[in-house]
Amino acid sequence: MKKILLVFFTVAVIFTFAGCSNSAPSEISAVSKNNSTGEDNKSQTGSSKETTTMKNTIDIIVGNKTFTATIEDNDTAKALVRQLPLTVDMSDLNGNEKYNNLSVNFRADSSTSPGKINAGDLMLYGNNCLVLFYKTFNTSYSYVKLGHIDNTTGLTEAIGSGSVKVTFSVSE
Repeated sequence: MKKILLVFFTVAVIFTFAGCSNSAPSEISAVSKNNSTGEDNKSQTGSSKETTTMKNTIDIIVGNKTFTATIEDNDTAKALVRQLPLTVDMSDLNGNEKYNNLSVNFRADSSTSPGKINAGDLMLYGNNCLVLFYKTFNTSYSYVKLGHIDNTTGLTEAIGSGSVKVTFSVSE
């Protein structure tokens, strides 16, 4: 019985990773848009794909404050950019980060432990947990780095305590 469960679990994990790495970007575009019509999704997905090759920055809007972030050159960061614009409610964790569990898994790169998290880091934890750090600290957890806010002045004040609505969009 243990061998059967082990084989089943192994096969399930293999299919999960294969599915995420090969089809996640198109699934994200279709599922995670905050627009009401499929037509809007198609047109914005197309323009986001074009923008991905032209821009390497996104805007992160918290309240009335806009922060510009430089995006990493990896498949997971590109998958995030393809689903923009995206507005999410981010919850506070440990007094140093805001997070949101997205409805779609989109990790395409291996996660690693950065050792040190810097204020302004935008990371993916697991397959779908978008994390924005607003304090610097050491960590042993593993993440995929998506980007980093270029100038974090005022980030902690804008983020505040508790939950906050954050909009991520392609820089114009």
